[in-house]
Amino acid sequence: MTIPSTTMDQGLDKLTVAQIFGQETYRIPIYQRAYAWTASEIHTLLRDIRDARLKNGAHGPVRDYYLGSLVVNTLHNNDETIFEVIDGQQRLTTLFILLSIVPRLFNPEDTYWAEVLRDKLRFEGRERSQEDLKRLARDGAKGRGLLTTDGITHAAELIYTAAHRTTADNSNTPDHSSEIIFSAEDLQYLLHNVRIVRTQLPPNTDLNHYFEVMNTRGEQLEKHEILKARLIEKLPSQDDQATLSRIWDACKHLNRHIQVQFSATSERAHLFGTNWNTFVPEDSETLFAHLQDSHTTDEATGEVSLMDILTEDASADELSLEPAGDEDAGSYGSIIDFPNFLLHVLKIKQGERFSWDDPDHGSLQEIRLEDKYLLEEFDKVLPQADADWVRDFAWLLLRTRYLLDTFVIRTQPGLAGNDDENWVIHRAHKYSSVSVKRQLSARNTFSSSDTSHDDEDQTSSGSRVLMLQAMFQVTDTRRASKYFLFQTLKWLHDHEAQGQVSAEGLAQQLEHSAQQRLQALGLGDNLHQGTQVSNFIFNFLDYVLWLQGTFKEHPFARQVDNPQVVAAIKEHARSFSFRYRTSVEHFYPVAPDESQQHRPLPQSDVDHFGNLCIMSRSDNSARNNLMPRAKVAQYLSTNQSLKFQIMAETTNQLEGTGQTWDVAHIRQHGAEMREVLRRVVQVELPE
Repeated sequence: MTIPSTTMDQGLDKLTVAQIFGQETYRIPIYQRAYAWTASEIHTLLRDIRDARLKNGAHGPVRDYYLGSLVVNTLHNNDETIFEVIDGQQRLTTLFILLSIVPRLFNPEDTYWAEVLRDKLRFEGRERSQEDLKRLARDGAKGRGLLTTDGITHAAELIYTAAHRTTADNSNTPDHSSEIIFSAEDLQYLLHNVRIVRTQLPPNTDLNHYFEVMNTRGEQLEKHEILKARLIEKLPSQDDQATLSRIWDACKHLNRHIQVQFSATSERAHLFGTNWNTFVPEDSETLFAHLQDSHTTDEATGEVSLMDILTEDASADELSLEPAGDEDAGSYGSIIDFPNFLLHVLKIKQGERFSWDDPDHGSLQEIRLEDKYLLEEFDKVLPQADADWVRDFAWLLLRTRYLLDTFVIRTQPGLAGNDDENWVIHRAHKYSSVSVKRQLSARNTFSSSDTSHDDEDQTSSGSRVLMLQAMFQVTDTRRASKYFLFQTLKWLHDHEAQGQVSAEGLAQQLEHSAQQRLQALGLGDNLHQGTQVSNFIFNFLDYVLWLQGTFKEHPFARQVDNPQVVAAIKEHARSFSFRYRTSVEHFYPVAPDESQQHRPLPQSDVDHFGNLCIMSRSDNSARNNLMPRAKVAQYLSTNQSLKFQIMAETTNQLEGTGQTWDVAHIRQHGAEMREVLRRVVQVELPE
């Protein structure tokens, strides 16, 4: 095996993992802490490498994945060059342990890494750690039982388990369980396509001062901060740079409406209209001019320009002395993080679209919506980007943030708890009364009344928008890879006009998306795969059943025939809401208590769609081996899925008849629910 030469760029070494250990020797100085990575950090590393490889797909060039940085101080000892590790030693040590164990686990005859790693990583002043690394480099996995330090022992066991778990049958497929897998293919990708940016400190650097600043007073820059600096560098004037920084910093705070981040006296009317509830700037030139002109207002003294008075359409007295702390448009929980949001904006700017029919989410050239690829995705466009591109991106960033705040689901703290499931769609607006002058407030975006704050006054279309977005959110719980959100934001950019969006149009867009996703998943044998059935199928079925009990004239709601099913839906639909039910449960248990004369069902029956429902993980754990009647009787059925409610009602009706929930009921219920979904896929919604 030959180690390729190093890739250099402006004093930085962009090294593959093979190159990291292939040529140099590293030393961990005594003032560094001992190796202490936990299972969470090690598993994240292994999972990220595997995910990066699988995302490449089967065709096209293999893309590199940047794992992080390594800061070193270069020392020369006789003819030997030693890199003293200043930052990145935990990751470096983990990779050393991995390369000591995994290659020989897959190929016992391969002793290449045993030779390469010999004495390549040294711990200054920690003899036991040093001996453990030597033993692993020499003996590989066989040396695990002789290790003496807890941290290295724990890491070696975790890495061995992940690699040992790999089999020829599953090594190339994504892992859908909670188990961590690291395959031979993952190892090859790690060696040749995972890169680390190694930075050498300038000669004569005061290491004590550097280390103190970095570890006590300083904070490591986040990726979005690095990206911000790169964009600012593209702008020639300091005014433009300051304006981009203002927009960027305003947009990154996702827990309140974007209007809060701008001055009530000199900026909001220019940006968000007289009532603070629209998006005014038509282009980046207008946006940058408005923000730079806002310096005419001195916020510290409360002075207001004549133009402010005219555009606000209010008296100077009303505009002058409103403390920012008096404003309360509510605090929210966002379904996305700022780095992921930036990728959505970039994907929109690139004119990309998304279809559920494409399992690989487009070509390798398309923008990936995962924050760990933030810098890599922007690197696709930044080399060609100029100042105009950056200003246009800033305009798009602010407008997309306004659309996110106004038309996309969020959570709001409530008195009843479950704050992470209290779904709302609120728009900001200017509220004025006799006692309150110009305060930012919030109301339901799709309220049927301009003055109403009550959820029951929402239109049916607005209720559907909220339920549909909640349905997608509880399915796609991660903050990354929210393709339903990308579809929604793209649609909003195309259809929002002067602060107005058709609730019915947005509801139909979301329903179209759900139809396409269900069609892409299929309604065949994939429904009868037990816990492997997609959560989306259960959640979309619940949405259709909810329509049957609330808006029965909707074409989706006309697909339920069984009167008993309709009655059960009607009883429970009004109190139904989408919650984080992320665990598929067998209604009739896989392993019933045979001592109580309960017999196991054939696997094909117990895994049938008619015997499955979706629950929270805590409910699933509590109900796991209970029989259907005990499940219904022992635990309250409130706050459960509508499919579960139908199964529970059927079980209650069987009580006293001598019958129980059995294979016949499983297959009947499964056939009815599959037919509902099949009909829904075929419904043609109005354009």
